[in-house]
Amino acid sequence: MALPSIALLTALICSACAARSVDQLRVWFDPQDYTSTFGEPAYLFLWIDGVVDRNVTVKFNAVDGASHVNITAEQSHFYEGASYTEKRTYVSVTGSHQGRFIIKADVEPEGRADDRRLFARLKVALNQPLIYISLVIGWAYTACWSIGYYPQIFLNHQRKSVVGLSFDFLHINIVGHICYAVFNSFMYWNNYIEQEYFDRHPQGLNPVIGNDVGFAVHASLATGYTILQCYFYPKHGNTVSPAAKVIVGTYFVIIAIAASQAVFGAFHWLDFLYILSYIKLSTTLVKYFPQAYMNFKRKSTEGFSIWNRLLDIAGGLLSILQMVINAWNFDDWQSIWGDPVKFGLGVFSILFDIVFIVQHYVLYRKSDHVDHVYKIGKHTSIQTSKL
Repeated sequence: MALPSIALLTALICSACAARSVDQLRVWFDPQDYTSTFGEPAYLFLWIDGVVDRNVTVKFNAVDGASHVNITAEQSHFYEGASYTEKRTYVSVTGSHQGRFIIKADVEPEGRADDRRLFARLKVALNQPLIYISLVIGWAYTACWSIGYYPQIFLNHQRKSVVGLSFDFLHINIVGHICYAVFNSFMYWNNYIEQEYFDRHPQGLNPVIGNDVGFAVHASLATGYTILQCYFYPKHGNTVSPAAKVIVGTYFVIIAIAASQAVFGAFHWLDFLYILSYIKLSTTLVKYFPQAYMNFKRKSTEGFSIWNRLLDIAGGLLSILQMVINAWNFDDWQSIWGDPVKFGLGVFSILFDIVFIVQHYVLYRKSDHVDHVYKIGKHTSIQTSKL
């Protein structure tokens, strides 16, 4: 009995060693996202690492639009006994038409390497200068949106007062920003969440980049600092309304329930992050109303920095301009119409910016106004000033 047991144990050890040998072989594209113009070759970098225990062939093909993509080397060979330490090779790919194409690589024989995400995305543009123009526009609108928080902070400091600034707007806004920051941070840095995303989208790339994380964290900090100003500077009774407290409280309840469901395994953590992103989107639908209503009741925009809205509308228009340029340059109008919620929310924000601009420069430009104290649905006059 001992001999068969030893033979079985030896066979198991050999199988484990063989499995470990196979597991050591890795083949991947890095980066996975490439941009070129049609007629111009793009060089996709293919990396291999590990020991090849038998001859391996990597075959390349275009998943969609194969007739518009020319791959110079349809396959690469790696021979038995070879050992590689993150060796880089490349394959040249040329697009003959605008669009977005997936270049897939398959490892044969099957099972010699994990090739589930062995693909690269090629974006073929009509015009190279438009790529750089789009990049500049992207940095420009990010700068507009980021700088836009500081005029209000500076105005509060200059006036030593936060009268005229809606506390409801700020508290609803910071909930959205924090949710957005958490969503972006985990999508960008957490490998477990990223793998969940890839499992659902086998040929998808992580939609979050470093700029998204930085913007969301900065927006949360800037809004948080503005809220701190509201509790240090005179506010003449200005406070968070009961309606806003209900809205913010509802958000917290939703977050708490969703988090508990994820903890107990009722759904995935990625779903929890999606819920945070939906909360961010919903705050955009409601956060502007309190400030617009306060301006209407006071018949004044004093205390509310219009520069915040001017920079916001500039960023929004630049963002839409970039979307249109990219859609035309890459023949990818689906990127706009395929996400109507995001596009619609951008237009919604711009419309409210126009409302604030009309209030500031037209309706209440030279009017005498009375500051009001808002307390649980009623207001009391405390001072009169002239713009």
